Amino acid sequence: MKLSQKQFGRLLQKKKLALSLIGMSNIGKTHWSGKFTKLHFRHFSCNSLVEEKLAPELKALGYSGIKDVSRWMGQPYDARFSLNQKKYLNCEKEVMKNILAELKNIKKQNIVIDTTGSFVHLNAAICSELKRKTLVIYIAATDKMREDMFQRYIKNPKPVVFGDIFLPKAGETGQETLRRCYPKLLSKRSKLYAKYADVVIPYEFTEKNMDIRKFILLIKKQL
Repeated sequence: MKLSQKQFGRLLQKKKLALSLIGMSNIGKTHWSGKFTKLHFRHFSCNSLVEEKLAPELKALGYSGIKDVSRWMGQPYDARFSLNQKKYLNCEKEVMKNILAELKNIKKQNIVIDTTGSFVHLNAAICSELKRKTLVIYIAATDKMREDMFQRYIKNPKPVVFGDIFLPKAGETGQETLRRCYPKLLSKRSKLYAKYADVVIPYEFTEKNMDIRKFILLIKKQL
């Protein structure tokens, strides 16, 4: 959705603004989308909605919460990963379709959609519809952050879809392949995020203690 600064301000004031936050896991999408609720935005957490769809299978294992969704999915070198990655994406597809259908029924309330990092692995039709119906804000990691992003992924695991990026080499351990392929995943995704983004905010422009109104100003400056 292309907007001018005036259009953005007008929609915000009239409570008809719809935003989507996209970017890699652990880049801050959930942090910022949560802050939008202080301005009474309706908040769609895609991770939470996917977890709800997976709940029967997760509960059978005694799992709950996003870290346990990651535990359920496993790492790309685990035998269960391929099937669970597919299940996860199918649930995410249903979640996104439901959110996009719900948008037309929401009146007089601003909206923020906290997408998963794997959003861009869905089909192009869904990604394009999100771009058509919302202002898509990409919180971008720089190339210098790739090692830091990998460490965040290891320390704060979240379900990450690798698609066809994880390709082991002879003699490598699973962890070695993971470390080598994760930057490639970042590179591929960064191109896809940029493709669908209306606004790009480099991560270094954000601060954890930044007021949400200052974050909104960052968005407006890019319009």
